[in-house]
Amino acid sequence: MRIKKYVAKSTREAYEQIKAELGEDAIILKHEKVPKMFGGTEYEVTAAIDENAPAQKKTEFPPLRVSGADAGAGAGTGIDASTGVDSGLYGPPSRRTAPQFDTPPPKPEMPEPAVPDIRPYFPQKQPPYANQDRGDSVDAGQYQRQRTVASAKQPHPSRQDYDEISEIKADIQELKELVKTILAGAAKPGAGGMIGPGSPIPAPEYGSAGGWNAFVKRLTDSEVKPEIAKKLVNSIRGGGQVTDAELEKKLIDALSDQFPTSGPLKLKKGAPLTIAFVGPTGSGKTTTLAKLAAHCCFNKSKKISIITADTYRIAAIEQIRMFADIVSVGLQVVFSPDEIPDALAACEGSDVVFVDTAGRSQRNKEHMEELRLLVDVLRPDETHLVLSATTKDSDLLDMVHNYRNVRVNRLLFTKLDETARLGNIFNVVSELGIPVSYFTAGQSVPDDIELAQAGKFVKKLMEGRTL
Repeated sequence: MRIKKYVAKSTREAYEQIKAELGEDAIILKHEKVPKMFGGTEYEVTAAIDENAPAQKKTEFPPLRVSGADAGAGAGTGIDASTGVDSGLYGPPSRRTAPQFDTPPPKPEMPEPAVPDIRPYFPQKQPPYANQDRGDSVDAGQYQRQRTVASAKQPHPSRQDYDEISEIKADIQELKELVKTILAGAAKPGAGGMIGPGSPIPAPEYGSAGGWNAFVKRLTDSEVKPEIAKKLVNSIRGGGQVTDAELEKKLIDALSDQFPTSGPLKLKKGAPLTIAFVGPTGSGKTTTLAKLAAHCCFNKSKKISIITADTYRIAAIEQIRMFADIVSVGLQVVFSPDEIPDALAACEGSDVVFVDTAGRSQRNKEHMEELRLLVDVLRPDETHLVLSATTKDSDLLDMVHNYRNVRVNRLLFTKLDETARLGNIFNVVSELGIPVSYFTAGQSVPDDIELAQAGKFVKKLMEGRTL
């Protein structure tokens, strides 16, 4: 690895020297402000490049793509033409107002893999009369040959046959449970005796263990923790018999109470609203920032500025700079907490200032301390911890606990299109009580983002599918 120190009048000048000499794959190791011998200050920036890495063809970093219709159509209204309802500031984006800057090439279609012909194993049974004396009239060898010929004529069951058999078994078990509840209700005093033509059929008694267990299973199938599911179901038990719909509504209300949301962003009077995005590497901070910034510009006609502190890799700045040029918003680049006040002063006339930070592992104490110092100087109004919905429960909890030192007061979940269950999100939010701001499900800018709503999320959770 080659390491070199650069001295310049400003960090930007040092940055250009690094880019020209070491290339875009250089990594910034250290940057600091030092006094000059005869007065004044200068900047020392230490960078490194791996010379053993194979040479790669230099490619231009693609800009973030903005999809949708004409940017000017309906800008500043935020009103859905089909419903006439204002979605609120930074609410669910209106697809009719997003501009179309570029269309990505279609993805090649991959052929579906052939379903393997899986044949079940049946252990060979002892033919009848095998233990009879040799003088018996039945020939065991002849019987075995006949059995082999007969089995060869029968078609082997396919995977579809096994799926259908499993569904039939499940339906039969469900019918058994339903009959049990009906008979139990009919046997009670005043139930009208045996069920016959014209007799009223009582509703299933969900006070029974089997009925309540069905609700618990629906939640655990969505990967809600069993102890959380049982606690929530127990909270709605009791009282007389109620209908299926009433029980489901009670459960949805109970789940919604355990899933706080923050609502849309709200502007401040006399000063810009400062929003910081923090989180681990690869969680989608920059793309999420771009979606909200584009939505504010095109749908709400607000003045936006962006500050980026993601200077770990040179190409990261080029990416956000291309996006800023596309949507015509101001961009400030900071290399240390000392430059934050000047960057904020440059954004003074904006309505909203979005701040992007470098991805940091929650287990790297040195990087977490650097991030804490930056956020302490920035003092944002809202700090959104951006997390991937594909992360397991234990890792999500570990990330949130370690990021609490950087003033996190919102959770934002991305990549919901890459997961089949939402239980891990519910487990973390219900346990920690930190409100959720937004969900994202895709790469389109400014689309594929929506305001977090407890009722809608819980319904999808119980249905076992994503948003």
